[in-house]
Amino acid sequence: MQKIMVAHDGSKSSDKALKKGLELAIKFNSSLTVISVVPELYLTELSEVDRKKIADSLSEETAHAMEKIRKSLSGKTIEVKTVIRQGDPAEKILETAQKMKVDLIITGSHGRHGAKKFLLGSISSKIVDYSRCPVLVVK
Repeated sequence: MQKIMVAHDGSKSSDKALKKGLELAIKFNSSLTVISVVPELYLTELSEVDRKKIADSLSEETAHAMEKIRKSLSGKTIEVKTVIRQGDPAEKILETAQKMKVDLIITGSHGRHGAKKFLLGSISSKIVDYSRCPVLVVK
């Protein structure tokens, strides 16, 4: 296992996934990529200006969170990268994993956008269903 990718959205569940990803990357001397996806907004009741303000705020918040993660992992003995994409989270995670040829995707079971009535969050579920590599869902 050479390349591990962790999907991170700022939730406690994704923090657990990151912890597990770091543990596995160190154990197998793998590189670790942490990806976060800023979702596109389709709120028709908001004006384009308001959607842009919200999107910019989410992008800034995500960049800050990923920088914090990068700094916290900078002293580790493995290669660590952070990646930010914009769009549909499951699609962008899968697309990036395929382009990077990752060996394992790790995700939390419930993110900020998951519905509690489902066993897996909708993003985790899509990743499990459509990934070309193994997926570890951390509870």
